Amino acid sequence: MSVEVKQLGVSIADKRIVQNVDLHIGDGERVGLIGSSGSGKSMISKAMFGLLPTNAQISGSVMLGDTQIIGADETVLASLRGRYVGAVFQNPASSLNPVLAVGKQIELPLKLHYDLDKADRQARVAAMLEKVGLDETTAQKYPSELSGGQQQRVGIATALITSPRLIIADEPTTALDSITQRQIVDLLVSLVDKAGASMLFITHDFSVLARATTRCYVLDNGQIIEFGDTSDLLNNPQNGQTKKLVGAARELTLQRKRDSDD
Repeated sequence: MSVEVKQLGVSIADKRIVQNVDLHIGDGERVGLIGSSGSGKSMISKAMFGLLPTNAQISGSVMLGDTQIIGADETVLASLRGRYVGAVFQNPASSLNPVLAVGKQIELPLKLHYDLDKADRQARVAAMLEKVGLDETTAQKYPSELSGGQQQRVGIATALITSPRLIIADEPTTALDSITQRQIVDLLVSLVDKAGASMLFITHDFSVLARATTRCYVLDNGQIIEFGDTSDLLNNPQNGQTKKLVGAARELTLQRKRDSDD
């Protein structure tokens, strides 16, 4: 699914959060959105989902495929979420229901969007668990019985169970250790590519972004300040804020290497 964001603006209580953002994602393309904390990244993803706070003022255009998100009826948005657009969130421990078995949570989008019998849904859940590297017995477990990496694999399975055309991954590795981060990013990239889906990968870490995307946009104070091939921006950043993000990623990579050597 293609994404076309044009002149997006978001304000809350007269405070401008996002300003004149233009962003494009082609069919089957993996694109990054990177910026420091508070730069407006998550507000853009909420605008794409139609999940902005009720007191937010929004302007511009957000097209997901042929559907205009801004001003769309809630029934239209509800039909998109989970079926055509999937989300992988930052903290799986908080995004998963602690009192619902894992299999039931992965199965839920199928129940909401498709007329399938129980056996078919369970078979699809088992197949998806295998794809994300989890044993089918995981379906009977609860989130508290899983590690952080396993919880995020469940989050990915839930996002992909309906074969959506677009995945929005909002800081999906922040709560994980460095080794698990790489595993989760590689898994997500592999599954998205095999499905032929598009992905917006949101993060503050260039070292993670380099593994997940081919092209990216740099956001600062709600505005796009630089964009291009991810490798080009990582190797030759032009904007001062981009240079800071690249420098932070390199320092973090060196620290991880020192820790692994100890």
